[in-house]
Amino acid sequence: MPKFREGRSGFLKIKMFNGHRVLPFDQTKCRNSEQCTATFVAGDSRVNLFLGLTTFHLLFTREHNRLVTRLQRLNPHWTGDRLFQEARKIVGAQIQAICFREYLPKILGSAFATTVGTYRGYNPTVDSTIANEFTSGAFRFGHGMIQEFYPRIADNNRTMPGFNFVEGTLHSDKLIFNGGTDPILRGFMQTPLKRPQRLTPSITEQMFGSTDLGTINIQRGRDHGLPPYVKFRQLCGLSNPRSFDDLGREILSTNAREALRRTYTAPDKIDFYVGAVLEDPVVRGLIGPTLACVVGPQFARTRDGDRFYFENPGIFTRAQLAEIRRSSLARIICDNGDRISQVPREAFRLGPMVSCAEIPQMDLSKWKE
Repeated sequence: MPKFREGRSGFLKIKMFNGHRVLPFDQTKCRNSEQCTATFVAGDSRVNLFLGLTTFHLLFTREHNRLVTRLQRLNPHWTGDRLFQEARKIVGAQIQAICFREYLPKILGSAFATTVGTYRGYNPTVDSTIANEFTSGAFRFGHGMIQEFYPRIADNNRTMPGFNFVEGTLHSDKLIFNGGTDPILRGFMQTPLKRPQRLTPSITEQMFGSTDLGTINIQRGRDHGLPPYVKFRQLCGLSNPRSFDDLGREILSTNAREALRRTYTAPDKIDFYVGAVLEDPVVRGLIGPTLACVVGPQFARTRDGDRFYFENPGIFTRAQLAEIRRSSLARIICDNGDRISQVPREAFRLGPMVSCAEIPQMDLSKWKE
C-alpha cells in the first residue's frame, strides 16, 4: 500500500507533471516529449496498456482524493486510515453502481432482467467464483469493441490530432504531452461505440507488434478446455444446430456462416469464443443470447455472493445509499476531469451535451459524524 498511498494520509499518490495531475512515475525517464518512457504506477499493471485505460485509472484515483478532501473537512477528527478506507469504500460502491445501473443494462439489453435481475440481498449460498467460460471466453467480447481510431477533442470543441489503437498502446507519454485526460474523455463521449461482432485489424494484425488477439482468445479457450460453441448454446436453451444454416436465427449474416463453414468441418467444432461473438445482439443489447447467458449470470453471482456489495443492508446507511445511487460516470467525469464542463446525461450514451451543473451529485454530508 505505501507504493500507492501518500504516507499515512488518506490520499493516493498523484504528481504534477507538465501541468497535469498524473499517477506516479519515474520522471527522470521523461525529459521531454521526444524522450519519455512514462510508466505509471497503479494497483493494476495494465494501467499503461492503453491511453483510455490510463485515463480511467487516473479518473478514479482523482475521485478517491476528491472524496478524502471532502470527508476531511466534514470529519477533521478522522485519522488518515479512516479517511483512506471510507473513500475507498465509496469509490468501490460507485464503480458497482455504474456497472449494474449504467453499463450492464446497455450490454445485456432485454436479457438484463432475466440474467441479472433485481437485487434481493446477500445470499451466502451463492458461489461468486469467476467461471472459466466467463473469464476465458465470454467476457473477451470487449476486444471486439476496440476501435481502430480514437479522436481527441479540445475544450473549445475543436478537433485535435487523434490516435489509432496501436499508437495509444503502451504510450502513456502521449497523455502527458498531448493535453492530458480531457481531450481523450471528450473524444470517448462523442464517438459512437463499435459493436463487438467483428474484430478490427489493429488487434488482429498489429497488437504489440504483430499479435492477433482473436487467435489468442481462441487458443486460450482451448487451453482452458472450454466446450465448443454448440454445447453452450444447448446449456443456454438454444437449438442444437445440425448444419451451419441452422445458426441463422442467431448469426444472421450469410457471409459469417459461410466463413464458419470454410473454417470448421461441422457446427460442433466451432470454438466457443468464435461462435458466441458472431451472434447478433439481443434486443436493445450489444451481445448475442449465448454470451448474455454466460455474462449476465456471472455478474448476478458476483453481486449476490458479495456481502460487501453496496446495496446490501448495513454496508451504508439508507441516507448514504441514496447518495451513492445519485452518483454516475458522467458526474465522476465532471468532478475529475481537468476542465470538463459538459457531458452527456448518461456517459455510456451518445446524446446532447449538457452542463455539468445539470448532472446530480452526491451530498457527502451524509457521512458527517
